[in-house]
Amino acid sequence: MSEAAMSEAAWTEPAPAPDESAPDLGRTIPAWSLRVAFGLVAVPLAVTTAPSGPWPAIAVALTAVAVAVPRYRVAWVLIAVLAFSTLLEPGRLTPRLLAVIAAVHVLHVLASWILAVPALARLQPAVLLPSLRRLIAVQVPVQAVAVVLLSIARPPLAPWLAIVSGAAIAGLVVLLAALLLTRPGD
Repeated sequence: MSEAAMSEAAWTEPAPAPDESAPDLGRTIPAWSLRVAFGLVAVPLAVTTAPSGPWPAIAVALTAVAVAVPRYRVAWVLIAVLAFSTLLEPGRLTPRLLAVIAAVHVLHVLASWILAVPALARLQPAVLLPSLRRLIAVQVPVQAVAVVLLSIARPPLAPWLAIVSGAAIAGLVVLLAALLLTRPGD
């Protein structure tokens, strides 16, 4: 067979179907489900936690932007707004406060995932397990410390806890603003 005939035969042979060469990934979920999960955590939290007035609507709008365009890193602005809103109420131990502490951490983890994974990708749920284990490993002692601090915080100590918490959140907002002002990929 001549070289020209071999070349022509190579062009006419059918290519293998994409499914034959693709590795079997096992069970996968669509990556956009991470964005849905972010919204399912953020919207109820925004509506129930943000102070009255325009704040719930602002928090829901921040949620929409965070889900639609994760690279803008608006999710962390939302987290700061929600965390700061807890300082506007008395420093009492309430189930809502403990839920906010856990939920903003969950939002942080979900925001990290949606920032890293394209919405149209497929995702193996097993890759999320290490992050979920760390979330639980952090939340168990944090919730215990929050219960202890808030149960022993009497009126003389409570304002100082609020001031320290507010300063920490303000520092986070400054750090996040610096991150937000840099272009993605810089």
